Amino acid sequence: MKKLITFVLTAMCMTFAGAMTANAADTVNVGDTNGDGLINSADASEILSFYADVSVGMETVADEKFMAVSDINNDGTINSSDASHVLEYYGYISTIPENETPKGIREYLKNPVTTETVNYVLAPEGLDPGVKGSIQYIVNTAELVPHDDIPLYNIKGDNIQGGLAYQSKTYYLTDNTKKILNDFAKEHFTDEMTNYDRLAYTWEWLHYNVDYATSWEAYSKISELSFSEACFVYKSGQCIQYNGAFAEMMAYMGYDVYMLEKWQHGLTGQHFMSEVNIGGVGYNTEVGERSYDNPATNYRWMWLFDSSKQEFFGVGQKKPTY
Repeated sequence: MKKLITFVLTAMCMTFAGAMTANAADTVNVGDTNGDGLINSADASEILSFYADVSVGMETVADEKFMAVSDINNDGTINSSDASHVLEYYGYISTIPENETPKGIREYLKNPVTTETVNYVLAPEGLDPGVKGSIQYIVNTAELVPHDDIPLYNIKGDNIQGGLAYQSKTYYLTDNTKKILNDFAKEHFTDEMTNYDRLAYTWEWLHYNVDYATSWEAYSKISELSFSEACFVYKSGQCIQYNGAFAEMMAYMGYDVYMLEKWQHGLTGQHFMSEVNIGGVGYNTEVGERSYDNPATNYRWMWLFDSSKQEFFGVGQKKPTY
């Protein structure tokens, strides 16, 4: 008999009895949260939606079956990690041969299947880099060094270092983030596109395809995700996700990219953007959201690889005034 349980929580995750989960899981397909017989991004979205409701203290009703199928890693909680596991498993079952029987999701998590993946992100060699000295040429001929870290520098004039820039955090590319970026590249990039073309395409795609998360309810659904997962999978974010997803694409390509935390409009609004260091010069990029578009003046809060907008000049320094 199905037992309905009402949860009213303000904590950031929901815990339930392990015995109930184990018993219910015997008769359900773990990962198939919506019961359609498939395990895919729709199931991950259901988990995130439930997690977001719980996170903001909403009264949430769930039955044993939902609880059993949603706790993917069987750790007694339902949160964004379970949604990420669903997406990871979906990638696995989407790529195995048709004649191969897939592992169950929990079996897969114990022993992930690793296969050599074709990298669709980088442009093939031999393409015309553009006119020497142009920004296209500079980006296309930059030295690329594979890395997983993206530093965040606080350059606020009233920060704890007295306005001196300092590294406040480091973001890291996970395997799941790389897969999301590679899947995006496979779907959207062509062999004729240079690295500059690929980044320009990504920059504009983010602008036109990601919706600004204006409410806490909307933002809470993507706040725990990687920037790329929020933008390329759920198509939702704020300035840190828009610019962070672009930075993650550059980092995956091998560019020396970093993010900046600053004040926008004096001291009234916190803002995040990205820069890339090529030959000691910072090329600033802004991925704005669509509400700033103004056809009457052709104004867009958008620029791509603009050295005149460089804002970071090194740890322990302040931005010069001109």
